[in-house]
Formats: sequence, structure tokens, C-alpha cells
Amino acid sequence: MTASAPIPDADLWARINRDIVAKAISELAYEEAFAPVATHGGGTRWELALSGGVTYRFEAVRRIWGQLSIRPESLRRCAETDEPVSDAVAFFVDANGELGMAPDTLATYAKELYSTLVADARLAARTTEETADALAAMPDQALQCRLEGHPKAPANKGRIGWGLEDFRAYAPEFEPDIRLFWVAADRETCRMALGRDTEEETLLAHAMDGQDRARLEEARHRAGVPDGSHMLLPVHPWQWDHMIAPQFAGEIAAGRIVPLGSFGDPYRPQQSLRTLANAARAHALHVKLPITVLNTSAWRGVPGRYMAIGATLSDWLADAAASDPVLAPVKVLREVAGAFYPHPHYERIADVPYQFREMLGAIWRESPEAGLPAGHRPMMAGALAQRDGAGRPVASALVARSGLSHEAWIDRLFATVVVPLYHFMCRYGVGFIAHGQNVSVILDGDVPAGVAVKDFQGDLDLVADDFPELATLPAAVRETLKRRPPDHLVHHLQTGHFVSVLRFLSDALASHDGLDETVFYRVLADRLRQYQESHPELAARYALFDLFQPEIPRIRINRVRFAIGYGDAGERPVPALGSALANPLHSVRRPVGREAVSA
Repeated sequence: MTASAPIPDADLWARINRDIVAKAISELAYEEAFAPVATHGGGTRWELALSGGVTYRFEAVRRIWGQLSIRPESLRRCAETDEPVSDAVAFFVDANGELGMAPDTLATYAKELYSTLVADARLAARTTEETADALAAMPDQALQCRLEGHPKAPANKGRIGWGLEDFRAYAPEFEPDIRLFWVAADRETCRMALGRDTEEETLLAHAMDGQDRARLEEARHRAGVPDGSHMLLPVHPWQWDHMIAPQFAGEIAAGRIVPLGSFGDPYRPQQSLRTLANAARAHALHVKLPITVLNTSAWRGVPGRYMAIGATLSDWLADAAASDPVLAPVKVLREVAGAFYPHPHYERIADVPYQFREMLGAIWRESPEAGLPAGHRPMMAGALAQRDGAGRPVASALVARSGLSHEAWIDRLFATVVVPLYHFMCRYGVGFIAHGQNVSVILDGDVPAGVAVKDFQGDLDLVADDFPELATLPAAVRETLKRRPPDHLVHHLQTGHFVSVLRFLSDALASHDGLDETVFYRVLADRLRQYQESHPELAARYALFDLFQPEIPRIRINRVRFAIGYGDAGERPVPALGSALANPLHSVRRPVGREAVSA
């Protein structure tokens, strides 16, 4: 697939469609939308007979979490003829008797699928020859432009609102250089919060050199913006053209928003479309900007209600990590500043769809590259399960490069990622929704040595119980964040990280390297038990936050979209619950006191 040709050759198109169908059958069976039946005594051949008369046949093995690990090239569609699978949208039309989407929902979902396929075609064309070893050695910025995205969502690059030119200009798989568009925003209207040791000029210095800073200042003077009356605010260029210029036209006419133009360093989009990394200076602050497109179930705006607390909360988290030895592996990616400009009229409409209240603002966040010791580097957690064209996952290459055994390597991963996340919950009552995009593994060479956490505005909750450790958290933060019962925070870790990250990692290592999943989760259970035995003073908290119960909730993220459709709502969609899910940590655990894998 070339820059001028949006559609790849027939073989590549068939392959990426087939891969999405394999993911769809696996995840939708996991979400209990249907139940494929084993047709072979060994449980390796399966069929999915659909009510519309079409049957899909394939080879697969059932994994420890219950999902089917499907061999995509084995997929066959059996109707009037028996043929290899080559059309993902056709599968969803075939299966809609079971999925139950309304016609408008199915058509819009198909639109998301086609966008995803075009993006996947671009990825496949540029990564076919790149091995897992090559991916494992890449800088984080470059690797993020090669990742397939959310493993639980078949239509994970829907980007409703973008056309092909927008993909080329702003999507990570095209690795574009983006210049931020700058406006002067009236200080009396624009809400801004700065973290400690941060000034507005600091933010500008991270975005541009002195020459561009002088050009920006000249533009401000030419526009007649008085000194001190307005702050300088970056806007995603797509957002400026499609949302801010028309929707905030009254504010522009009144001089409360003054367009200044494009200035500063080039930026690269990360897996999260709205998070942009400085392509010229990897250690410079990242900036998170609203883009009003629908992608993976939600409109990608920036909620204003969190702006006042983001910097204060991340400072508090960073202080906790710095003072607690168990949290020594944690790098808190501080949100050093946040700004939000409310729309003068949409803000006043009761229950207005949330995307109309999240159009203009910015979050400045520390880069995961900043301040790392020599030889250390970040890697987004979701990258570990990414496979090359031969099916080898990045984690497999890291294990081989490290010289460690699989068990020793994953033990280091759990010790430096899972244990700190669990300790934050048990000691402080802080629950991270630690999915594959907002957690990065810090590698020392090729060995896990730490974890970087981010996205505290919406992906972090506090325990509802009165933990004394939360007393030092400023009242404004406690009042803004959601307070959840202990089992809800446990669920954040189990579903956000175990099910959404480790489930796919253990499958990838089992499929390619033959690592028994029972061993994988026994190492995790041993590491967690070792942590608990080392901190007996938290025994009551372990009872509150029990990771070893026999069952955990099953979350259905795809089926909730199928059910609610694409109508506008005042809040982001909430995933639905299915039947209880067997917890591997319960079934594989050793008796307390057994020796765990040595660190």
C-alpha cells in the first residue's frame, strides 16, 4: 500500500480482513455473543454455525482465560461454497442474527471496520519485513507507529470523522510530522492549572526553540493581543479546521480566541491519537489535545472537569512513589499543566453529549523518556504482545535478547509492573485502569526494570473507604475523583491489566514460544504472594483487594456498542457485564510459603 493508493493488493487485503475475523470470533465468543463448537476430539478444530445459514470453520486452542486462540489462515466461510475468509464486514453481516445490531448501528460499525482495514493495510505494508527483534529494539516513538492497537476491539481504528487525507496527515501508522496550531485564549475564560515548578514559558520552551518562540510572539503582537490578557494554547490542526474555527466562531469574532498560526517542533501521534510526542526532542513534554473523532467507542476530547486537579494529583502520586521503597520502580508521568476553554453555549445545555464539552483544551505531560538512567528505555505495555509477520511477539524477542529464561523474565515484569500497581491500591487506595496504552514498561536493556504510569484523568479512581493515607491528598482532588468500593478497584487491575494486557501476552508466548500459560500465571501468583508475605502490615487490605478469588467479572466492551449504537450521550459508554470468569490466579496458586521464582 503506497501513500497514493489507499487499497492494497488482493492478497494483503484478504490477510488483514482474515486477521480481523479471527480477532472478532475470539473476542465475541469471549464476550458470550456466540459459542463456537469443537468438531475434533482434540479440541483444535471448531465451527461457528450462524443463524443466517453461514458457518465459519477454523483451527484454534482454548486458552486459560477461556478465549479461543485462532489460527487465522485456517478460517473458512461455508455457505453456498466453501472458501477462505477474506471479508471482515461480511462476517459481521453474517453474524448479526447473533449480534443483534440495529441496521444503522451495523452500517456505522462497518464504516469503522473499513477505516480500521485501511489503517491495518498501511501497517501491514510497512511492517511485513520487520522482525520481532527489530521491533523490540525500536525507540518507543517509532514502535508506537507500528502497533495494531486495542487487542479487544476488532474495529480499533474507526476514527469516524476522518478521511484518507486525515489518516495520512495525523494517524500514527503514517508517522506524520504534525505542527501544532496556536491560539491566544482569553485568560478570564480559559481555565489553567500549573504544577509545581512549572510556568507557562516552560510549556512553550518544550514545544519550540527560541526562534519559533520569537515568531509566535510577533504573531501575537501583529494580531493586537495585549500583553497578559491571553494565554498561548496549542490546538491540534485537524481540530482547529473542523471544530474550533466553526464552533467557536463567536469567540473568535469577539477576540477572546485569536488564531496565530502553526509554530514549533514537529510532533508525532502516539497510539492514543490525541497524545503527541515531540519528534525533535524525545525528552520534551508530550501534549494531549482534543480531537473530536469517534475512535474505539469514545469521542476523543479532553474533559474540562479534571483540568484543575491533574497537576496536583500527579504531584501527589509522584511524591508517594518517591517516598515508598515498594514504588521505587514507578515513574509517574506527571501532568505538569492543564488548560480548558469551555464553549459558551454547549456548557449550558443540560445533559449535552459529552463531545460538545471537550473540544478545546490541552494537557502537558512528562515524556517517558525524560530522566531515565543510561541504558533504560520505555516500551508501551501493549507492544509486548505485538507479533511480527512470522507470529513472533515482541516479548519473545526481548526474552531471547535478555539472556534470561522465560520464567525469570516474566517474573521481573510482574515485580516491576504488577506489584507496584497493586501496592498503590493496597497502601494508598489508588486504583489505576492499567491498560496497554497508559502503562509503559521501563526496560534496562531488554529486562523489565520499572513502570511508567499516566492518564490520571478518568483512568484512576480512589477507594471509597476512609484510608488515612489519602488524608494528604488535597480535598479538591478527593472531591473530583470517583470513589469506588474495594472490589471495583480490584476489578480495575484485573480487567484493565490482567485481562486486557496479560491475557494477550500469555497467549502470544504460548502460541510462539510454547510457554505454558499455567506457568505464566503461577509466576504472577507467586510474585504477588511474595509481596504480600513481605508486607504483613497490609493483611487487612489484601482481604479488601483480593486478587485470588475464584471468579472475576467478565467485561463486554464490544457488545455494549452493538446494543447502544452510535447515538450521542452525556457520558462515555459503560461496558456491560457477562457471566463470571474463572480466575487463573486462583487455579494456579501454590500453597502460601512455597518458594517463588527468584528475582
